[in-house]
This record gives sequence, structure tokens and C-alpha cells, in this order.
Amino acid sequence: MSDKQYSGVKIAYWLSILTPFTCLISGVIAIIYAGYRLDKGEDGEVVNSHYYGLIRSFFLNLTFFVVLIISVATANGLLKGVNNYWYKASWIDSLAMIIPYIGMIIGAAAIFVWFVRMKQGMDKLRNHQPMAPSTGPNL
Repeated sequence: MSDKQYSGVKIAYWLSILTPFTCLISGVIAIIYAGYRLDKGEDGEVVNSHYYGLIRSFFLNLTFFVVLIISVATANGLLKGVNNYWYKASWIDSLAMIIPYIGMIIGAAAIFVWFVRMKQGMDKLRNHQPMAPSTGPNL
């Protein structure tokens, strides 16, 4: 295994780690690069498994955050609409104000899990082990 093959996947890992902070731009660059390296077919099975893992992780997290954002916005808007137009109640308004914070906590937990999985992947790469799909819940 050459150092060049490992340096490429390390770059993809770091770009993936930066994804929550760069509003997905670095993640898109990471998956484009991973797809490019996979298409060239010059890397070994271990490195290829990490590229596939990074692509899979990116799309799972992207899907999770899109669903989370839509769910929080819909629930908040629905409760605000109910409170403003149909049934005035302070508890509905209070619940609508709490929902974005609940979404923020869930999102922060998902980002933490993302970082943990990226660290685990980098450790496996360092030990020359292939990336295996996780067996637990995918966030």
C-alpha cells in the first residue's frame, strides 16, 4: 500500500469531518474525490472500502439532517399556525418554542456520532483494516 493511496483517503476523511462546519461543501468535495479515486481503480481493497464508507456515511448523514430540518420546521410551523389561527393556548406556543431546541440537541448528538465514526474509520485505516458498515443505528 503506497503512501499516496493513504494520503488521498486521509484528505477525504478530513473533508468529511469538516462537513458540519462548512455547510456540506467539503463533504461534497470529499465524495466527488472518493468517487474519482474509486473510478480510477488504482487503490487497494482497504482504501476502496474506506472511500465507499465515506460516501455512504455522507449520504446517510445528509438524509438524516434534511429529514430533521424538515421535521422541526414543519412541527414548529404547524404549532405556531394552530396557536395563531385556531386555538390560542400558551402551552402550544411554549411547545412550539421548544421544538427547535430539541432539534438542535438531536442534531448535535448526530454530529458527535459522525465525528466518532470518522475517528473510528481513521483508526481502522491507520491499522490497515477495511471499513465495514456499522451494525448499529445509522445517524
